[in-house]
Amino acid sequence: MTLDLSEKTILVVDDERFSRSIVEHLLDSMEKPTVVQAINGSEALDAMMSESYEIDFIIADINMPVMNGLQLLKAIRVGNRHLNRATPVAMLTGFSDKGVVDTALALDVNAFLIKPVSKLALEKRLSQMLRHTDSDIWLKSEKVYMNIDVETVLGEIGAPIQQDTHQKFKQRGVFTPPADQPLFIDPSLEDTEPDSRANEWAHALEEEVSGSERVVETSMSAHQIPGKLYALENIRPGSVLARDVHTADGRLFMHAGAKVTQRIISILFDLQELEHPVDNIWIAHE
Repeated sequence: MTLDLSEKTILVVDDERFSRSIVEHLLDSMEKPTVVQAINGSEALDAMMSESYEIDFIIADINMPVMNGLQLLKAIRVGNRHLNRATPVAMLTGFSDKGVVDTALALDVNAFLIKPVSKLALEKRLSQMLRHTDSDIWLKSEKVYMNIDVETVLGEIGAPIQQDTHQKFKQRGVFTPPADQPLFIDPSLEDTEPDSRANEWAHALEEEVSGSERVVETSMSAHQIPGKLYALENIRPGSVLARDVHTADGRLFMHAGAKVTQRIISILFDLQELEHPVDNIWIAHE
C-alpha cells in the first residue's frame, strides 16, 4: 500500500536541481503531498518561516554551499527564528564518513537517506518518521545543540563550508564528540564545572528516555547485565540493553541499561546502510 502524504507539506533541500526533481517525483507518487524546494539551508530556513504552509518533514542534502545540511539541522534544533525544534529531518547523503554520521546523530537527525534514493527507501523512512515523531520527548535543550561543532566535520572531508552566521555562541568554544562517549546517555548527570567539555558532552548526548524511565543505574564505564545476544531485526521497542553498544568502527553508541525506542531501532538500521553497523546487541532478561 502506497504511503498517503496528501495532507503533508515536505521541504526538499538540495543545491542540485536534478536531485530535488527526483525526490519530488518520488514524493508525487505518494498521493501528491505539497512539496517546497530550497537550494540550501538558508533558503530552507526562509521557507520554514512562511505563513502559507507548515512544514511537516524536511529532506535535506548534507553537502551544500551557503548553509549545509548539518548547519540547517543545528539551526532547527536550537530553535533559530522560533522554528519548531522538533521538525523531523531526514538527511539525504552520499557520505558514510563517521564524523558526518556522528554529528548528524548528535543533532538528532530522524533518518538517513542514501543517494541515489529509491521510492522504497523514501517511503520506508517517511513512514517511520510519521510513527516515531508524534512526540518531542527525544528533543534536547537548545544549549546542548549549540555546543555541537558542525563547521569542522564537513571541512575535514573536503566539503564546502561557510561559517554558520545564525550561531554566535562561540564564547565557550565548539567541540566534536570524543570517540569514547555515547550518543545516548544518562540525562540525570549532575552539573559540575561549567567549562568542562567532557561534562557538556555528557549532557549533550542524553538518553532519549527520562530519568524516571531508566531501568538500572549506568555509568561512563562499560558493564554488563544478564542478558542474551540478539540480531537487530529481533530487537523490540522497550527492550533494555544488557551491554554497552558500539558501532563497527568502535564508537560507543549506547550504554548498558538504556531502554531501546522504535526511533533508535530505525536509526540502527540506517547505520547499517551507511556501513556503520552496530553489532553484538545484548538485551537484558525480562
